[in-house]
Amino acid sequence: MKNTAVLIGCLAVLGFTDVAIATPAVPERVELAQAPRPLVSGERVRVKKLARDMESAMQTLNQGGVTPFQDPTYADKWRKSVERYRAAVQKFPQVDDPDVQAAAAKLAELENMVAFGVQSAGKQQSELGDVQKILATIEQNLRANRAPQWLPPPFTEQEARNWIKVAADSQQTAKKAVAELQRIAPTAHLPVNRGTVQSGAPYDKQDLDRLLRFANGNLKDVDSALKQTLDALKTQFAAQDRELAYYRELDPDNEKHRMNAFLKEGAEADIYAGLDRHLALAQSVTGYQRAFAKAPTPRSLARIDEIITLRKTYAANRLKALGASKLPEAKSSDAEQLAIAEQILAKPRYEFGEHGPIVLTTKDIVEREKQVSRAEIKDIDVSLSGKVTLSGTQTTWNYKWQEFKFATPLKDTDSGEWYIWWITVKKFSSGWERTPIGEWVSGATTKGDLILRENFTK
Repeated sequence: MKNTAVLIGCLAVLGFTDVAIATPAVPERVELAQAPRPLVSGERVRVKKLARDMESAMQTLNQGGVTPFQDPTYADKWRKSVERYRAAVQKFPQVDDPDVQAAAAKLAELENMVAFGVQSAGKQQSELGDVQKILATIEQNLRANRAPQWLPPPFTEQEARNWIKVAADSQQTAKKAVAELQRIAPTAHLPVNRGTVQSGAPYDKQDLDRLLRFANGNLKDVDSALKQTLDALKTQFAAQDRELAYYRELDPDNEKHRMNAFLKEGAEADIYAGLDRHLALAQSVTGYQRAFAKAPTPRSLARIDEIITLRKTYAANRLKALGASKLPEAKSSDAEQLAIAEQILAKPRYEFGEHGPIVLTTKDIVEREKQVSRAEIKDIDVSLSGKVTLSGTQTTWNYKWQEFKFATPLKDTDSGEWYIWWITVKKFSSGWERTPIGEWVSGATTKGDLILRENFTK
């Protein structure tokens, strides 16, 4: 300030009285930001441990992969973990410190891994669909479309078609299940749990493996049933050729044949029943072939023609041996049995139609009993060694019934000719749930000789 006054005086002497001299401004005091203090040794230990912890967390995360992020609880756990690490890193303001920078880099890496896991798991879930619902549907379908047991001949073409449809449905269901399970297995999050699906627990990896074994087991069972059925047809068809030799050689001029196969009591019914069984087997072969949309082989068609011819030949030879077809001798004239036979013939559901005289071929009503068991398979398990374990229930029924037999001429609705039929009637007192209890019903029936109406009473 003293120097300034001297300068003004000098200027005045020189005549510069109007010159204003600015007083220099006094600069304000500037507060400089202090740099963060360096990390002390304890802080450095903690920040390095923090980086190591995040590295370990990333290794754990990497081992689990992205699939567990399909579980919202798992994803939320890792989000919270990232936030805890973020808060821990932010406690160190020394951003220029190499150790703090290393911890911040680990935090960013962990955060990116969690974000990638959430995003990838979301994409997986979108591609997979509702895995629990899919697995439940697969199990339901596999149980509803089990492989059938093999089909023992004889059977009709329609029975063969029905059986093949069941086998085809089971095979198709199992193949679809295997494909779907193999699609799901690599990416579905199915942690193993202690509970079972039956007790309400969700499906887990073990359940997926169980369903895969179930489906493959059904495929094996279908193949086995198809093979067993075809093998049985081939075996019985081959044996049939040898068995038919007996019928081919029957000769009414042969005394032994005439007495045992033509004139012996009951021989006619036995011969016709035997030929009918062979015809049913031969028709099973052609029916099985047609059920697979294949034309019957010439050999199988020729077998059917031969059996039909053998039946006609036997009828003609029997008439030759007997002289004329006639009803068998009555074994009884019991009024109750005759009345029951009349009732059976009159029932519309049997479609017996017009009939002639009724001849009782058994003397009395006899008591019969038979035990039949049926297994209901509820689960199939195939071990790694290939052992098949079936679980389920076995139900046993005791069949008890009364029966007797009779013969009567029945009029053929197409030709108007009369044929002798042998009919077994039964009345069950116990059986399975569909057994008609307490009423007389028709059992086995066998069509026999052509008979002239005038021979009914001879």
